[in-house]
Amino acid sequence: MTLPRLKIAWAALLAVIFIAFSTWYGGAGKPISEAEGETLMQQVRDVYGASDARGFIANVEAMIPNDDGREFYAVNLETLKQGPEAEAADRAYAGIVMPLLFKRASHPVFVSERVGLMLGQYGNDVDRVAVVRYRSLRDMIEMTLEPTMKDGEVYKFAALDHTEVFITRPFISFMHVRITLGLLLILIGWLGLRGMDWLQRRKSAA
Repeated sequence: MTLPRLKIAWAALLAVIFIAFSTWYGGAGKPISEAEGETLMQQVRDVYGASDARGFIANVEAMIPNDDGREFYAVNLETLKQGPEAEAADRAYAGIVMPLLFKRASHPVFVSERVGLMLGQYGNDVDRVAVVRYRSLRDMIEMTLEPTMKDGEVYKFAALDHTEVFITRPFISFMHVRITLGLLLILIGWLGLRGMDWLQRRKSAA
């Protein structure tokens, strides 16, 4: 293959990688229809109906009619239990949740521990704040229906004394995964092209 064609193939490969990732990462999918919502909610009731003291089912059901298919961020305000057993349970729960998140192009965006209080009093009860990106409401619901997610509840409540979770959609955000990947691929592409030119010069000089 000639050098110009090799460069074109290299650029095309990186473009395919970016397009494939962007398609998988999503964030602007099809909203949940009424019929699909009813099916999903029946499945949720079958799994969590006997243990919904925290109102999960009602809250999710209320979100479905307003679903637009777009990505969103769940803000978790957590009060942690103390001790080695709670810490082990927290690690076990993370080991269950993380693969289920990544499977659906979802992931933590921000996780931090509270170190002080600036205003108000509610923050005194919060030990950790976690912001999680979900590709869509459909992905979030389907994730909760995974058998391992249900099984992981025992670890979640062994690690947390209390948790509040609410859904947000940012209008200002500096967390852009696609842009970051695009810039990284541009850098890799440039380095690859420079490497090809260097090898060509060495070959010509030999």
